[in-house]
Amino acid sequence: MTATTNPVDLHGRVRAATTDEIDTVRRLLGTPAGDPVIVFAYPGHGVGEQHHDLSGCTSQTLLLGAVHHEVRRLGITVAALSTEDPQKHAHLPADLAAAVRQPGDDAARLPHVDRDGNRYLSRWTLFLDGPRHGTMIDRITDSAQHTRAVIDLLVADRLRTWADTADVTLGEPATVRAAYANGADSLGIVAFGADPALVAKVGSRDVVTAEAEFVDRVNDHLAAHRQPPLFPRRFGTHLDGTLATSVMEQADPATLDEIVFADEGRWRLRPDAPDTMRPHLELLDTLYRTSTQQRTPTVAAYLYRDRFQAVVEHPGYRGTFAALLPGWRADEVLGARVRVPGGRLLPSFQEATQRLYEVYPRLEPGHGCLVHGDVHLRNMMRRADGSPIFVDPRTVWDGRDRPDIGYGDPAYDYATLLHSALPMSGLLTAIARGATAQLLDGPPSPPADGVLDLTGLRTPFTIDPVLQGFEDRLAADTAAHDPAPARARLLIGAANALAGWLKYQDALRTTEVWLAVHAYTLWYLDRAFTTLEETS
Repeated sequence: MTATTNPVDLHGRVRAATTDEIDTVRRLLGTPAGDPVIVFAYPGHGVGEQHHDLSGCTSQTLLLGAVHHEVRRLGITVAALSTEDPQKHAHLPADLAAAVRQPGDDAARLPHVDRDGNRYLSRWTLFLDGPRHGTMIDRITDSAQHTRAVIDLLVADRLRTWADTADVTLGEPATVRAAYANGADSLGIVAFGADPALVAKVGSRDVVTAEAEFVDRVNDHLAAHRQPPLFPRRFGTHLDGTLATSVMEQADPATLDEIVFADEGRWRLRPDAPDTMRPHLELLDTLYRTSTQQRTPTVAAYLYRDRFQAVVEHPGYRGTFAALLPGWRADEVLGARVRVPGGRLLPSFQEATQRLYEVYPRLEPGHGCLVHGDVHLRNMMRRADGSPIFVDPRTVWDGRDRPDIGYGDPAYDYATLLHSALPMSGLLTAIARGATAQLLDGPPSPPADGVLDLTGLRTPFTIDPVLQGFEDRLAADTAAHDPAPARARLLIGAANALAGWLKYQDALRTTEVWLAVHAYTLWYLDRAFTTLEETS
């Protein structure tokens, strides 16, 4: 059932699985048809102590626990079948332990052995979907070497498939050259190949194909105006069941996030940071000017008003709150005013979001254009020749589709850049360094008398001259595209971008970071309201 040869020693017998074996495994796993899956079957830990010919489970699962991410980031699911008690899976990483299934009576339909009145799965591996679909390896002689060889083979197969999509020849060995941090919308982003150097972004089919279509649309639009592309050149899209992979040119992996800050913590911009960002902003401005229309973007009301409430009603927000603030009540936090360093008392989340409904008619832009959607400093890179390039556009928020995908307000692009400059680059750096405990003096306390005291935050709630000048420029550029209150839209957009993080536990990770993001969301909203009052 496989038409692909096996160029390496897999330390076992390679054969075609029967249709019944494949159907039985599919039923046990319940994985979507078409999604690549590698299935490792083993008898169970401790079985080898009684039956030496079944030994090797511990070394195999330890290796799997250490390296399964190598294939998962390529869009390949790692699954396991075992006749052992699920309570013995505690030694595995949580996501891998959750993928282990017991076959029950179906063990009789799969390769197995009977010993002393007990039935055990024998050790075997099965490829589902992908170029080696239906290939089974049994009679495995060395479980650890077999597992490593299978993973290396999977990686090489996957990269060659993507190279075929790009219509390029991949040299040997076919290996991942680099892996990059991926967002919530993707499973992995990896670099491979050399001539040309390629990057593959793997994620759900709907998300990746929508992004790929938008990237092509923007680059084609700029090419029609004899302008350089905004995004990396794309070579094609590979589809697998519910997944898709976009294959594109590789940019210089260094992001502007690594360049524009004056301090290691990434809280203060360098004096020359605005000049460093100028080529990127000029390219964005070209996109805006060449695609502007006198029509309000349908997403404007959501981003400048409705999304704040939608975020706190999202299951991700509730789950993140419960995990990072155990024992606290979300309604109390949302209803509490927040005191930040310096003593300023900010409005509560509920007060601020209610006020947005009152001021939105003044904010609604009458113009729109093609926009990036997430101009985070980590999404701003350079090509090999030093020219600007952007990655990871955003066209949909919180799964809400709309008729004018990719059409928005430039102010929101600038707002995502502002929220990156302060505070998200600093917070993400603290997370990466394991230094989030240093963000707050002492353990936080729940709100008391309607006030959440966060004066112990050690992060800046002031604007230094460099950031002020940069914000002034962004506000001026915003006003040039639409006369609606520019700085207020910029500040509310920054608050919106921050609020979106509050539902991502895996991204924020700690109580200190969550509370800081909550505080900065209100800080930006408070500044926006002050601006509106001064200009009314």
